[in-house]
Amino acid sequence: MAQTVDLAYAIGLPPRDAIAYLAGKGYQVGFSWTDVWQEAQAKSFTAAGVMKVDVLADLRQGLLDAQKAGLTRADYIDRLKPLLQKKGWWGKDAQTDPATGEMTGKGLTPRRLGTIFDTNMQSAYMAGRYKSFVGNVADRPYWMYVAIMDRRTRPAHAALNGRTFRHDDPIWGSIWPPNGFRCRCSVRALSADNLKSRNIDLSSSRGKLSEIEVETSRRPGAPLAKVTRFEYAPGKYFHPDPGWNYNPGRAWGERIGAVGPARRGWDVNAFVPDCSWSNGTVEFAQGGCIKPIKGKTYLDYKRPCLADVPRTLRQTAPPLLPIAMDRAAALAQLSAAVGVSAVTPLRVMQTPVEKLVIDYGWLPHMVEKTDAARERFGNFILPTLEQPFEVWMVEYKDGFRRRYIGLFETIGMLAIVRVNRDGSLLWNVMRAKENYLNGQRCGILLYHK
Repeated sequence: MAQTVDLAYAIGLPPRDAIAYLAGKGYQVGFSWTDVWQEAQAKSFTAAGVMKVDVLADLRQGLLDAQKAGLTRADYIDRLKPLLQKKGWWGKDAQTDPATGEMTGKGLTPRRLGTIFDTNMQSAYMAGRYKSFVGNVADRPYWMYVAIMDRRTRPAHAALNGRTFRHDDPIWGSIWPPNGFRCRCSVRALSADNLKSRNIDLSSSRGKLSEIEVETSRRPGAPLAKVTRFEYAPGKYFHPDPGWNYNPGRAWGERIGAVGPARRGWDVNAFVPDCSWSNGTVEFAQGGCIKPIKGKTYLDYKRPCLADVPRTLRQTAPPLLPIAMDRAAALAQLSAAVGVSAVTPLRVMQTPVEKLVIDYGWLPHMVEKTDAARERFGNFILPTLEQPFEVWMVEYKDGFRRRYIGLFETIGMLAIVRVNRDGSLLWNVMRAKENYLNGQRCGILLYHK
């Protein structure tokens, strides 16, 4: 039976992922916009011609304040103008170090600040959008390119409007908005029902992507840059502007280890166990654990003690798997238990409260510590997700995670599968006294048998 949960409080909250994208960047100075290139933009905050880190810090802090408070471009410029005037950076004149006479950058004008605002806000927004889309591919695996169809939109961008590709189509690796300065395009995630009800045709970039070289500016002798070109119609092509041939969300994910062949997930604590999973004798990864914030318990919901739950509400315990000889064998054993592989890396499954994606890419981290032997409990994962005894929404300092409780016939044993903030899974099978196991049942009760 599912509980009704009021999530209206989330409306109006700051765009957390966009803020995290911008706040996580370091600083890198460069005189030209080509000095900090493409994917490096996802790692470092920069503004062409600003060679002073303190000024870069002011520009970025202004953007973070604008994100959190929902400020406009005009607000951003108005707030920064007096600060930049005080530091001598306001205006078109070149900036020099008074002590050395060395040129330290180009002056900042309303037009330049407007470009800085638009570029960084759109990149941060689309990086956050990519992250949320990746976490929702179970429900919305199709992504549509959306252009604003007005006189300001470039014809090539308008030509892609409405084109829909699978989430894993190679086109999204390079042709992900923004695709140039002042680009206002975006992407929309769609379900299979959306495609059917709206008669949307699915496109593919197979055989239509190529790499070409284009000039980085109109000045004679300007250096060339490689970009990905997409043939959207016979003899008609689209390519991002030089310097924009990358996906800021994917580059951000690679920076923090969330995507790529050895991804660790968007949730930096995804593979850190709960403190409540140990009775003091278990050594956790890196010696650390995350502690839930105290919330309601099973008693507040008038739920029974585990010792009083009848066998009719318990599952038959599946067999424990053998301890694998090495990590490769452990990965093969675990992936077979949950039904994924390198060939079929994703498995979409329906639980009583949500759709989940089991991703083969998460599993190598489950078997990193061979002494934990997590592969032994692989058979408990699917039954706990598909037929949980309870599902709880548990709050931590860094956000919420769902906790699936699997209850089996063996008295004194409990399976827990934690769904992390990025959709990845971590699990534990515990044998302990019923009172200790009851302590795992806390938070907001989403579902119960």
